[in-house]
Amino acid sequence: MLIETLSVREAREQLPSVLERFRNGDRTPVGVGSHRKTEAVMVPVEVFDELTAERARSLAQAAASVRAEGLAIGADVEAITERWARGEISTVQMRELVRQLYGVS
Repeated sequence: MLIETLSVREAREQLPSVLERFRNGDRTPVGVGSHRKTEAVMVPVEVFDELTAERARSLAQAAASVRAEGLAIGADVEAITERWARGEISTVQMRELVRQLYGVS
């Protein structure tokens, strides 16, 4: 998907119109960055909620699979994966933190 990317100055100027688009049901992401390189993305809150809900569903399915194998997920791993589900850390960061817990490189 090609994302329209605005400079910081353009984003500042166009923020009211972007918010109005979102209020009117437009779900198209809008990027912000320098030199047209997307560094952040603005999406309607409904889209963000859907994305985090999908991550939470994925975690629930993974936990059910682990339990079906007769295993348990440690509280430390749960805390890390919940941070991932909320969008606080990236997938790469989540994997690295779990690997560090278990001393795996």
